[in-house]
Amino acid sequence: MPELASKKQCTGCTACVNVCPQQCIQMNKWIDGFSYPEICAAQCVSCGICEQVCPVLSVKKESKKLVGLYAAFSINDSLRKESSSGGVFSELATEILTRGGIIYGASYNKNGLVEHICVDSVKLLGKLRGAKYSQSWLGNNFQLIKAQLKSGRQVLFSGTPCQVAGLKSFLQQEYDNLICIDFVCHGVPSPMVWEKYVKYRAEIDNNGIVPKYINLRNKETGWSKYSYSTEMVYSNNKRYLCKNSEDPFMRLFVNDYILRESCGDCHFKGSSRISDITLGDFWGIWDIDPEMDDNKGTSLVLTHSEKGEDLFNAISCKLRSRKVTLEQAVLMNPSLLQSSVAKTNREDVLNDILQNDFQSALQLLQSLKNGKKSLLKRVRNIVNKMLK
Repeated sequence: MPELASKKQCTGCTACVNVCPQQCIQMNKWIDGFSYPEICAAQCVSCGICEQVCPVLSVKKESKKLVGLYAAFSINDSLRKESSSGGVFSELATEILTRGGIIYGASYNKNGLVEHICVDSVKLLGKLRGAKYSQSWLGNNFQLIKAQLKSGRQVLFSGTPCQVAGLKSFLQQEYDNLICIDFVCHGVPSPMVWEKYVKYRAEIDNNGIVPKYINLRNKETGWSKYSYSTEMVYSNNKRYLCKNSEDPFMRLFVNDYILRESCGDCHFKGSSRISDITLGDFWGIWDIDPEMDDNKGTSLVLTHSEKGEDLFNAISCKLRSRKVTLEQAVLMNPSLLQSSVAKTNREDVLNDILQNDFQSALQLLQSLKNGKKSLLKRVRNIVNKMLK
């Protein structure tokens, strides 16, 4: 029997599931809400292909060099308004679509859950726009991508760094007609927590009916200095809008309570990657180059291959961009290089949410908030005594 990556290491990339010639591996959900591969022993012939394509077990030193590094944003303000940062992904994807290619990326389904889909027209590109803070369901997309590549069609795949690594390992060869885009990833939150939060919001806001539109980067409240908001819009035009710093799901996410275990020791971070392009928010651009920050969103762009650099240059007329240094890029973007280490009580938090729905998470956040207030009060008392 092959030995797959441990639960602590597995990223859920699905490379092993998609490559298995016996189709005897499937992704099964665990209580933390994440999916992990399991082998049906009765069907397995011990060929070992699943072990060979696992990007964690068979780490390949094939990271590409850093070709270019930029701060950039689209000059199309309406496009940038709908985007999580500077709208660069949409401009890149549009370029591929105009060449007759197709795009694979993360989208919300009708229940508000996140899954990877294929888009073949600019009209549908909005489905892939914006941030999705839940690990996406990949299904058999790797097999579909391989078929498209073999047919000669150009494919752009957008995903987390580990998903890109999984796709590249699954393919087992380079394709000139494949462009891979990953992003500066803080970590992937539990789909279980996200599903419960969507249902919780629907109960509070709209009698249990889920939102028709979700935007985790609404810029009505701004973008600079992390001022964006979470937005959910319902069919009767009811709307939930909350600053990122106050939204309970976002607080659990950014404080590392609900991330996948493997995110604590990510193998796929760094300034050199196997993707062609890395995108992210250029946090800190307001200090580095204030002229590149108008509070509407600015992207950090790293190109890792000539393919990636050529594609970025092809849309240069649609962008405002500046070259930057790696030191400037990582100054306020530690997630480019560093893993997000989970809190020690991560499992307790996930179990509470699983057993008691999202209400228990609110109680946790309130206790944390009270704890911070108490700590701050003690610090102030000590300082006042010292001043006296």
